[in-house]
Amino acid sequence: MKRISLMLMFGVIVINSAFAQSSEALDDGSKYLLWVIYLVVGLLLLITYILYLVSRELKRYVRGEEIDSRQSGIQKLFQIKPTSTDSDVIIDEPHDGIYELDNPPPPWFMFLFYGCILFALVYFVRFSLTDYGYSQEDEYALEMKVIEEASVLEIETTDAAKRIDESNVIQLTDVASLNLGKSIFIQNCKICHGKGGKGMQGSGPNLTDKYWKHGGGVKNVFKTIKYGVIEKGMVPWKDNLTPIKIQQVSSYIMSVQGTSPEGAKEPEGDLWVPNEDASDQGQDTITVVANP
Repeated sequence: MKRISLMLMFGVIVINSAFAQSSEALDDGSKYLLWVIYLVVGLLLLITYILYLVSRELKRYVRGEEIDSRQSGIQKLFQIKPTSTDSDVIIDEPHDGIYELDNPPPPWFMFLFYGCILFALVYFVRFSLTDYGYSQEDEYALEMKVIEEASVLEIETTDAAKRIDESNVIQLTDVASLNLGKSIFIQNCKICHGKGGKGMQGSGPNLTDKYWKHGGGVKNVFKTIKYGVIEKGMVPWKDNLTPIKIQQVSSYIMSVQGTSPEGAKEPEGDLWVPNEDASDQGQDTITVVANP
């Protein structure tokens, strides 16, 4: 047992040294994994020590050595007694010459047994009789949200996503991308352009009509969001939003075209008319008509 303990301690030292050499480069996931390893190794050391104590007491039990009336904690926990005391608890009902001992379950077993019952009662009340905290359905929805966010992050970090710019961006039409674009719009653009892009008096223009100050179509919208229009109070978002997020919010803005929300701001800029024979969803070749 002592050898095993020494080996585990040596393993902890080696692992700690390996991680310590690159501690500055560890991300949150690696640091979490490191603490999990520490916890597992610590539990193994504790279990090894307990097994060592048990084996030592069992040796004394087999040898029939007398145990001091003042029992140690490990002896009380596992109810370890010398064989000389078996006659005190023997059941005088032999079966084929075999006698049984009337030994009660050890305290550790009873603690575990009653602990399981208590846990089951608390669990039943918590998840079946009350609405406190998350239900299993809520936890499932939360986990799915985490997975979706992780998938979105993975997509955003691909080389193809990083290469998106105003020259090759296309309008996204899937529900997931439009929902993400809507959330970005609400968080960053609503304050100036109003709910649903209806525009704000004295601030951002209406984004739901066909009139644009800096060109319509997903490519021009992408360019405006990316580089901003400083003289008009439109800040550039290229340092705050990834290219794919700019694509998503641009696609959402294009999706609200013609929605005519209540209280929409009057049109500003020039009428944008996409040419039907233009390539790339009619966004490369356009016709601009001055706003009368």
